[in-house]
Amino acid sequence: MDGLLDVDFDFDEVDDGASAEERLLRGNYYYHYLTSDYHEGLAALAAWKDLRETDESPEQEAEVMRAAMLLALGLEDEAEKAFFNAGITTTTASGDSWYYLAKRWYDLGEWERAEISARNALQADPKITQSNLQETYSILVSSLSLQSRISDARVVLRSMADESIWTGIARYNLILVMIRQNFGSRDLERLIADSIFYLSKNKEGNALRDRILLVAGISAMDNGKPEMANDYFQKMSLESVFSAPGLLHYGWNLLGQWRYEDALQPWRILQQQYDGFQPAVIESFLAVPHTLELIEATNESVQAYTSAEAKIVNMLEALDNFRDPVQIHEWILHWQLDNQSEGWGWQRQRLADVPDTPVALFAQGLIDEPAFVERLARLHDLDRMEHDLQRQKHDLELWQDVLVVRQQTLQNMGGKERLAALERQHMDLLRRTLAVQDRLMAEDEAVFAYASESEHKNIDLLRNVVPNVSYLSKVGTPTRDLAPYKERWRRMRGIQLWNIYEQEPQRRWDTTRHHWKLRAVTEQLLVQVENTRTSLEWADSSWKGFPERVTRLQQSLNIQLAQVEELHQRQLDDLQTMTDEYLTTLRARLNEYLAQSRLAIARLYDDSLQRKMRSAGGDK
Repeated sequence: MDGLLDVDFDFDEVDDGASAEERLLRGNYYYHYLTSDYHEGLAALAAWKDLRETDESPEQEAEVMRAAMLLALGLEDEAEKAFFNAGITTTTASGDSWYYLAKRWYDLGEWERAEISARNALQADPKITQSNLQETYSILVSSLSLQSRISDARVVLRSMADESIWTGIARYNLILVMIRQNFGSRDLERLIADSIFYLSKNKEGNALRDRILLVAGISAMDNGKPEMANDYFQKMSLESVFSAPGLLHYGWNLLGQWRYEDALQPWRILQQQYDGFQPAVIESFLAVPHTLELIEATNESVQAYTSAEAKIVNMLEALDNFRDPVQIHEWILHWQLDNQSEGWGWQRQRLADVPDTPVALFAQGLIDEPAFVERLARLHDLDRMEHDLQRQKHDLELWQDVLVVRQQTLQNMGGKERLAALERQHMDLLRRTLAVQDRLMAEDEAVFAYASESEHKNIDLLRNVVPNVSYLSKVGTPTRDLAPYKERWRRMRGIQLWNIYEQEPQRRWDTTRHHWKLRAVTEQLLVQVENTRTSLEWADSSWKGFPERVTRLQQSLNIQLAQVEELHQRQLDDLQTMTDEYLTTLRARLNEYLAQSRLAIARLYDDSLQRKMRSAGGDK
C-alpha cells in the first residue's frame, strides 16, 4: 500500500477563488499525506487551518484523511472523534477512503464500526477501486460474522467472487462463528465444501484451505463425527503451518475410533518432518508409545517410551543451555534491527519473521500466539517512535547550527550597506531617467528638435551672420556687392536645417529607446532594492525568538523521548518475561512428559515382572 488512502480529487475542481498561499498549503498537505509522512501532513493541515482561521478541516476529504492519519498513528480516540463527528457522508469521501478506515477498524477489533465503514465504501461516489472491492466485502462479511449476524453475513457473501482469496477468508471467519454457535450441520458442511473447492491452488490458497480443514476436522471430532473428521484431515497438505497440528489431531481422531495402528502413521510422519520443539511433535512423543501399549505391543512401547525419554532429556539440556536472559534479549533486538526499514502504526506493511536462532527453535509455540505477535509489533512501533524523536531532535540541533550560520552571514555580508548602495544607485538612475524624460518633453516643443550641440552652435553662428552683413551694407561702398554673402548664408542655412530635420526621426527614436531602457533598468533596480530590503527584514525577523522556540521544542522532545524510551524498555522487558515464562512452562511440560515416560517404562517393566512372577508361581 503506497499511501494510506487513494484520495480522489480533481485539480480542475479546486476553488479558483483560493489564494496562492492556500493552494500551496493544500498541495503541501496532500503531498505529505500521499507520501505517508503523517507527522508533516498533520502539521501542514494545522497551517492550512491557521490560514483559514478555523479549527475545522477546510474540506471533507481532508477531514477523512486526517481521521485516517490519526488511526495510522494509533490515536484511535482522536480518530473516532474526527471521523464520527465530522459529518462525513458517502458523497463527500471516496470509496477508497472508507475502505481503509474499515480495514483499520477491523484490525482494531471494532466490528460495528468496520461494518459501517465497509458499507459506506461500497456505496460511496467516487466508487471504490476494483482492486479493493473484494477485500471490502470480506471485511463486511467478517464484521457481521463476528457480531454473530450470520444471516446478514451470508447475504453479503453471495455478492462476492467465489475464486477470490478474500472470499475464502470471509468464509473462514463465518465458519468459525457458525462452529461456536453450533449452527446447522448441513449449512456448515456446505460452506466448508464451498470454501475448500474455490480456493486457488497456490501457497496462499493452500494455507487457507489447510486452516479451514483443520478447524472443520476439530469441529467434527467435537461433534462426534469421526469419519467426517478423517475426511477433512486427509485432505490437508503437508506443506503449510497447519499441517503439524492437523497430523496430530488426525492421529487422535483415529485413536478415538480404536484404529490404533492407523493412528501411528500420522504421528510418525509428524516426527519425521518437524523438529522436536514443535508443540505438536512434543505431544506426539508420548502418544506413539501410549498407542503401542493399547495394542499390547509391550516391547515396542517400552522402546518408544525409552526413545521419547532420551529425546526429552536432550531437549531439556538444550533448553537449559539457551534459556538465558542475555540470549533472549539479543534475539528480540535482532528482530528489531531486521525491521528498521518498516514504518510504525498503519505505515508498517509487513514485519519480518523472528530470527532463526536456538531461542526461536524453543519458542515455536510462543511465536504463533497473537498476544506475543501483538507485543512484538508494539515494540517495533515504540522503537520507530523513538527513532523519529531522535531524528527530530537531531533536526533541531541542525536548525541551531543554521541559525548561527545565518546570523554570522547576515553580519558579514554587510546587508545594510549593500542596501544603501543599491538605493543610491537607484536614485542616480531615476534622476537620469527623469532628465531624459524632460528632454523628450522639451524637444517636442523646440523649433530645431533633437539638434546636436554642434548643430545648435552652427545655427547660432548663422544667426549672428545676419547683423554682420547688415553692418557691412551700412558702412560699405555703394559698389560693394553683398549678394554672394547672402546667397552663401542662405545655402549654409538650408543645408544645416535639412541635416537637422533629416536626422530628427532617428534621433527621436534613439532618445525614446534610451529612455525606455533607463526606465526598465530603473524598475529592475527598484525591484532588487525592495527584494533586498524584504530579505534583510525577513532574515532579521526569521531568527528573532527562534533560539527560544528551539529550546522549548527540545525540552518537549526530551520529555517525549524519555517517556517513549521508558515504554520501549518496559515493552522489551515484557517480551523477555513472556519468552522466559513460555520457556519455563515448556520446561515444566517436558519434565512432566519425562516423568510420564519414566513412570510408563517403570510400570511396563513392573507389569512384565508381575506376569513373569505369576507365570513362575503357576509352574510350581
